Amino acid sequence: MSWTTFALTFPILLPLLWICLYSPQRPPAVLTNKTITLLIAHPDDEAMFFSPTLLALAPHNKVQVLCLSTGNADGLGEIRKGELVSSCRELGVASDDDVVVIDDAGMPDSMTRTWPASKIAQYLERYAADSDAILTFDEGGVSSHPNHISLLHGAREFVAGKKTIKKLYKLTSVPILRKYLSVFDVPLTFRAAARSESEKAFVFVSSSKQVRTAQRAMTDSHVSQMRWFRWGWIGLSRYMVVNDLVEENLRG
Repeated sequence: MSWTTFALTFPILLPLLWICLYSPQRPPAVLTNKTITLLIAHPDDEAMFFSPTLLALAPHNKVQVLCLSTGNADGLGEIRKGELVSSCRELGVASDDDVVVIDDAGMPDSMTRTWPASKIAQYLERYAADSDAILTFDEGGVSSHPNHISLLHGAREFVAGKKTIKKLYKLTSVPILRKYLSVFDVPLTFRAAARSESEKAFVFVSSSKQVRTAQRAMTDSHVSQMRWFRWGWIGLSRYMVVNDLVEENLRG
């Protein structure tokens, strides 16, 4: 093999070798032996966006998933509640009781509705008051979904109202091209995390076995949602392979 050929193929082979050989590492101490709440908007958010995080954290923490809607836009709310529980168990959540689904008419599954931050904070107070950390979407919501973005504002209000500082971590939204790079986004994610101005930027990368687990959480659990475009997502999305979370600066 010529040096030119090697130089052209190495950027392609490196991510593939990483995902084949990678052995997941233990989470950092600040996210080990804690009580953690993953705050999501719809059933399937946990698998489509946060599966690397859940698979990394669930074995080492008590993880609760708090979902603030049933995802009833198509009238499938009751079905999707059960699908969420099944998916969370596949992704390592220890008990059905650790999956909480809220059905609030004031917070509908809608691409045009922003949810009240105060109401989100109230649900966090009810179900996550004892949590050490809250994980949720960032200002971009991955897909600019207003329900996703609302969660961050509600989580901020909840955390701001606590006397003791709770950790708040945001899942990084990336440009559309990077969304569909799958494993090839892993080096870019580590590079971005290294350049982050935040001292607390964590990257969770799934092994090939864990990626298959995440894919099963969608295909076998969220059966009602498996339309053609979601097959593309679980096959190509970097969020099925890698998550980078940044800690919110609560003193800023």
